[in-house]
Amino acid sequence: MRALLKLLRCEFAKLRRKPLFFASAAISALIPLGCALFLPDFHAFTSGAEAVEGMMSTLFQMSAYLLLMPALVVLAANLLFEEQDNDILKNLMAVPVSKPALALAKMALLFLFAIAFMAAGGLVNLVIVLAAGWEPDGFWRLFFVGIGQGVMMWAGALPCVLIVVLLNRSYIVSVIITFFYTAVNYIFGTSDFFITQPFGFNPGTLLPGPLAFRWFFQYLDASEPGAQMAALWERISPYFVTTPQAFLVVVMESAVFLTLIALVYKRRNG
Repeated sequence: MRALLKLLRCEFAKLRRKPLFFASAAISALIPLGCALFLPDFHAFTSGAEAVEGMMSTLFQMSAYLLLMPALVVLAANLLFEEQDNDILKNLMAVPVSKPALALAKMALLFLFAIAFMAAGGLVNLVIVLAAGWEPDGFWRLFFVGIGQGVMMWAGALPCVLIVVLLNRSYIVSVIITFFYTAVNYIFGTSDFFITQPFGFNPGTLLPGPLAFRWFFQYLDASEPGAQMAALWERISPYFVTTPQAFLVVVMESAVFLTLIALVYKRRNG
């Protein structure tokens, strides 16, 4: 554990030479800013609570799926092969540094990036709501829901990271697979078939898109829903997953894929 923490500190130190990380974190502001500037629904909010929920819902349903997951895989490819690209991996092995520990340190950095991404998007929403003159009622509850969704998206991206390692530097193919996987999760996360499955061994539970939707949607305010929202709530509320259930799946899936990533990285690089 101590060695892993040292490796994580080293990965943090190298971020000063990686503007891609900071640029990727900054894109978390794109969708909230776009909604505030260009969507007419933003100007139709009648209260701070409604504005907070509308903006945070957009963060949950668009930024997390469409921006965060692809960013995680692109950054993973950059992290996992930087030593090999710079021909210093053999020098690291002479220290010695465990390859599985090195891979896990990089995955831990991506974990923190996912949290920072969602936190940054949430804080941008807070600034927008305050700038519009509303009280941010209910913001912090949804802010921490967003952090939880960041963790889910990190775990959900691990299968694609495994593909990156298996393909061994085939960046283009990995990115194509990632965007396909992202699109599938986004579509499945809005499909009645997948979000109305019971908790268990099925795509509605194991895929990050449907799982995240069935978890975060219950935290949105349903006290005065419109007709469309009320109908959706009635259909899916029996299939909501609790926080312990959702994060049990996250822990189990991440344990499996982190183990596979570490093992494949150990065999593929050297």
